[in-house]
Parts: sequence; C-alpha cells; structure tokens
Amino acid sequence: MRINKATEAILAKYAPKEKLRVQPFYKTTTVNSRNSTLQDFYHEVYAKSNASMEQVYNGKNAQEIETIMMQNRKLIETKRNS
Repeated sequence: MRINKATEAILAKYAPKEKLRVQPFYKTTTVNSRNSTLQDFYHEVYAKSNASMEQVYNGKNAQEIETIMMQNRKLIETKRNS
C-alpha cells in the first residue's frame, strides 16, 4: 500500500465526519499590494500588533501587566547594549 493510500484509509476510519470550524480572534484584511503605500502597510502592521497585545494583556491585573512590561523593557535594554 502506498503512503497516501494508507493515510487516506486511516483518516477515513478515525477522522471525525464533521470538520471543526475555528474562527480567529482578529479580522484579516486583504490589501491590494499594487496600490498600497508604505503608510498603509504600517497601519496594517500596527493594527495587528495591537490585536496581539490585547490578547496578551487580556484578563490580567495591573500588577501582572506591569511585570510583563518590565521584563520586556529588560529584554530590549540587554539587546540594545549587546
């Protein structure tokens, strides 16, 4: 039996019949690269980084957020000094 046939047979036997749908926490936007400017690119990057920061800090109190920010600052300073 070829590898693909064996894989298909195993998946047919053990894989669930309904596929699980997973939706991301953030909305993806498509940008036309031909007409986009550098400013549009930075706006898109900034928006995505804000969404990831919200996920990191979501559900944490102020002291935990302050600790995370201090650790990030230490990492930045050590990287800058080396």
